[in-house]
Amino acid sequence: MKRRRFAFSTAAIAVVAFTSLTHSHAAEPARKKPAPARVAQPAKAAPLQADVLAREVREITSKTGDAVCRIEADDEHGRLRGTGFFIDADGTLLTTYSVGGTSQDITVTVGEQRYPATRVIADERVGIAVLKIVAERPVRFLKFGKSADLALASAVVTLGYPLDLPLSPSFGLVAGLDIRTGVEGRFFAARHIRANLPVQGGQGGSPVMNLRGEAIGVLISMVDGNSGIFALPIEAAEKILHDFRTHGRVRQGWVGVEVRPTNTPEHGSSARVQTMREDCPAFVAGVRPGDVLLQVGAWKITNAEDVMNAAFFVTATEPLAVRVSRGGKETKLTVMPLDPPNGTMPSIQKQAPTILGSSDERKELNLGP
Repeated sequence: MKRRRFAFSTAAIAVVAFTSLTHSHAAEPARKKPAPARVAQPAKAAPLQADVLAREVREITSKTGDAVCRIEADDEHGRLRGTGFFIDADGTLLTTYSVGGTSQDITVTVGEQRYPATRVIADERVGIAVLKIVAERPVRFLKFGKSADLALASAVVTLGYPLDLPLSPSFGLVAGLDIRTGVEGRFFAARHIRANLPVQGGQGGSPVMNLRGEAIGVLISMVDGNSGIFALPIEAAEKILHDFRTHGRVRQGWVGVEVRPTNTPEHGSSARVQTMREDCPAFVAGVRPGDVLLQVGAWKITNAEDVMNAAFFVTATEPLAVRVSRGGKETKLTVMPLDPPNGTMPSIQKQAPTILGSSDERKELNLGP
């Protein structure tokens, strides 16, 4: 009897379990047929950075190319070829001194038109010349940007006429802002833009532009073959133009101080005044030996090389704001620069890097005592 009850119980459990499972299955909603899988479409590829830069360079070339011209001239060594760019609608243009500084029979080609050019200014110190043509109608010209906005690795573009070839763009990056020429003991008159930008003969005088197509420099010379360039900042060219328009000539100012680095900087500057004449403009204004220069004109001073750069922008008979530190206390002074006592500024460089267009020795000048 016990065995039967066990068997019955087991069967009953089996029936209950089966019934339960059956009911559970019946209560389950009918499953829908799965939708067919969609094939993923490939994402649209983002443009490569190189393609973006190439497009920007093409746009700059298209927008500014009409303001860039080919220049040809003769000198004692033969035929010269270079590049220039217009800076106003009246036909005034900038180029390199080696092409337009002392040459004759200067011809400027704009598109298919050729024009004789006259020399307005030639400044051997910084290696530029200002020329002018008389055109039938206003010419396209470049707007000026600010080289002070440049930083290490800023992108720059130049447009020029290499050799006997058409207008050609080059792209590169700023490698430095240097007052040293790269030759020991030799300096530029003003700090120059050094860029890793390949160029060829005939491109001297080309505009160096930012990616907005604004001129921020004038291509002056090559660095290490043709792997890079030195360009005069556009602010230095503006100083030359200002002097000519205001005084009829380039008029470099003289204040008469000698500056040396100090081991005890004050307010972030190590440019200490070492010696000066008692009749020089700086002394008359209140500057004294031992003062540390903090600012000269618009230029902040942190070292002696900053003073050399600021000195280039000083114009005789135009008031100059100077800020010094004396014993840690800041003092603001106004200096009235004069023409140099001997008529010329002392030379601090006898040789410059190769100038594009022709070989030329260039003197770089400083505000010396």
